[in-house]
Amino acid sequence: MIAGPPAYFPPAGSAPLAARLRALLTAGVPVACGVYPGLADPGPASARHAEATHARARHVADRSVELPHFNTNPPPILRVLAAASLGRVDALSDTMADFPADLAGDLWRQVAGVVADPGGLEPAERAHASDLMLRLGYPRTAARVLGMAAPDPASHAFSRECAIAELAVLLRRRHDPAVLEARALDLARDRSHTARVRMIAANFVVVRNGRRGTDTPALHESAELALAAAEEWEADPFAGNLAWQTVHRATAYVPFLRGDADGTLRALDLAEARQKAAEAEVTDPLRELAWIDHAFPLYETIAKTHLRLGHAGPAVTATARLVELSPHDQRTWAVRGQALLAAGRPEDAAEAFGRALPLGGLPVARAAYHLAWIHDLLGDRERAAHYCALSRRVDPTVPASAELAERLSR
Repeated sequence: MIAGPPAYFPPAGSAPLAARLRALLTAGVPVACGVYPGLADPGPASARHAEATHARARHVADRSVELPHFNTNPPPILRVLAAASLGRVDALSDTMADFPADLAGDLWRQVAGVVADPGGLEPAERAHASDLMLRLGYPRTAARVLGMAAPDPASHAFSRECAIAELAVLLRRRHDPAVLEARALDLARDRSHTARVRMIAANFVVVRNGRRGTDTPALHESAELALAAAEEWEADPFAGNLAWQTVHRATAYVPFLRGDADGTLRALDLAEARQKAAEAEVTDPLRELAWIDHAFPLYETIAKTHLRLGHAGPAVTATARLVELSPHDQRTWAVRGQALLAAGRPEDAAEAFGRALPLGGLPVARAAYHLAWIHDLLGDRERAAHYCALSRRVDPTVPASAELAERLSR
């Protein structure tokens, strides 16, 4: 087993983000997928979450709500980062209408027309459109589509029809985490909302506490509420099994935070069983895409959990599933490379990290940093210096890459 490199943590804040964007504009690492910067059709280098975003856009343009639930919520910054990687300052605008015409595809223009005048949309259409606006990095438009003039987590009254979409809008704006989580827990307790709404709200609280590593009363209550709501929700086998998968995956945090490795893995086994049960109900391409969109975070969680527990072999096995599910997702190669390093396979890890480079964009910086570290480990300082320089060219804000560059220059 190999102890990996120092953790790669891009600093948060507006100043580091501005430096990152300036670097991306001239780094020469354009994204290979055109979905987020312009809603181009997905191509051979598109991740599955990009395909899901495009499917959502098509349904918004057609004013259709017959769309399965997608589990992944891509960060709203993707469109901005993609535009910067293309060297397009003019594509960093705050509204769809200001997006440059030469990048905007026909689908982009159709969606822009729908959200420009959302007054005639039904509640389900509003929820779909708001989700799409968050995916494309337009949080103000997402709020406007839902009629949230000045959204404030402390005072917002959640509607019966769009509560989860409204929670997502509040999440993507500046907020006090404690206030938002308390409101979400209230939503999970409120039996005037549907079981599905309560389940998703409860899952949200579980995951937020779990990711922080805080074993709180709210974590335990929300886990119990999520399980109870899942039992109550009446859904078809496909949607029901995928919902149960998300609940088991989220509530695995409960044993994990108390150091119960066996309990954690049992919860993840239950989640995987539900994921496999849902596969039998895949009857069309959209359902297949939704199934993959749920499977990816499950196997990513399984891989990362095994890495945290020191189980390199099972982590490698789980990342092989990610390669099958979404081979053009940088996240696939990030966790695959980490698992292979932990398994003592640096050459294979280098190959994995290298698969992220042609996909372009900001993740090139992280992949190149790991490639630099691995080649230094293998004794090839010239190649290590090359990849370290690439990492610094794409994102000069990360302390770990700066420290590596200084060491390689000696």
